[in-house]
Amino acid sequence: MAPQVCQLEGCGLPAHFDPQSGITHDFCGRTHAQLARQRPLRPPHGDCHTCKLDRCSKGVYFDRETGRVHDFCCRTHAMEAMAGGAHPRPNHTRAAPCGAPRCALPGCASERYYDEGTKRVHDYCGRTHAREAARRGLVPPSLAGIDDAGIEKIFGGRDGGYLISVLNADHPKVAGVKKQFVETWYHSARVPTVIRVLMIRNSRDVFNHYQAYAGAKGNVERRWHGTASECRFGIDLDQPPCTSPTCAVCSIVAESFSLSLAGTSSVGGQRRQLRYGQGLYFSKCSSKSNDYAEHSERATPTGTYRVMFLCKVALGSVHQTARPQIDDVNPILKQGYDSVVGLTTADGGTLNYEETVVYNEHAAIPSYLILYRLS
Repeated sequence: MAPQVCQLEGCGLPAHFDPQSGITHDFCGRTHAQLARQRPLRPPHGDCHTCKLDRCSKGVYFDRETGRVHDFCCRTHAMEAMAGGAHPRPNHTRAAPCGAPRCALPGCASERYYDEGTKRVHDYCGRTHAREAARRGLVPPSLAGIDDAGIEKIFGGRDGGYLISVLNADHPKVAGVKKQFVETWYHSARVPTVIRVLMIRNSRDVFNHYQAYAGAKGNVERRWHGTASECRFGIDLDQPPCTSPTCAVCSIVAESFSLSLAGTSSVGGQRRQLRYGQGLYFSKCSSKSNDYAEHSERATPTGTYRVMFLCKVALGSVHQTARPQIDDVNPILKQGYDSVVGLTTADGGTLNYEETVVYNEHAAIPSYLILYRLS
């Protein structure tokens, strides 16, 4: 199979492979990763508007997302004209503090607007981009209370109670999530490529319930969970979480897990037979959870994608079983056990791949949603 190539348009070099983690990255190196995050200028508006720099006759840059026709063909000519006094500087660059952060709208490299009167640095370069961010369902970093270093964008929840941050490739949390995905892909098929990692900050109620349970039971582990999706959240970078109560992915992000929905699928409303009773099912094997992510799959011109959760799960007291199925788990729970782990054949059990089941919906919360490419 041909090696994966750098995803920066125009670069044909092989993508960087880290032999220690076994991860194939999206780009050939950090330089091209950074260039890819800085959305390149789109084709200019046309010859009807020409660059205001005297010696340039190129068409001006037209921003299709905001509908704004700029005065110059590129940032270089804009800066040159302003430096020579031939063009006034925009308000948001006047007297801005040295090293002011960039506009929080993804793709904009302008500095954030600085209000000289209040000495406040805003989240965006101006009102146009603030309105565009709101239209996309994005939350300003200042309202989110999150340090936006290494974060591409932040989505707000259905009721504002939770947040989802799209992490840049160099965010410190990304490498560990990718490493766990690769190292726990035990099936014979090749390991898919993790394209994107989204970090979930649960609502206060969800987190408090989980924290109380985990504090009492302990034995917290990170486990994978695959499920169905009705929308393109996580796959389409401009798609915020949907509000459909039957979209499993968006409902879990918003409200965490529900025992009443265990075994159901948002596609067709069919209930699966549950191996170890009415519980919440996870696995330490990413390729096992991939089997349950089938109905999150979307085909695009660039490949076939799925999404999967990485969750914190408080296992408490674990009952390990070699049995392939348990019809009634109540006798086990009455003995003081909080979870059931089905053992693999390698460990003396009957399963090909491990399954972990908890029976309290406060025992688990989603921490990350990953987007990965199958082909």
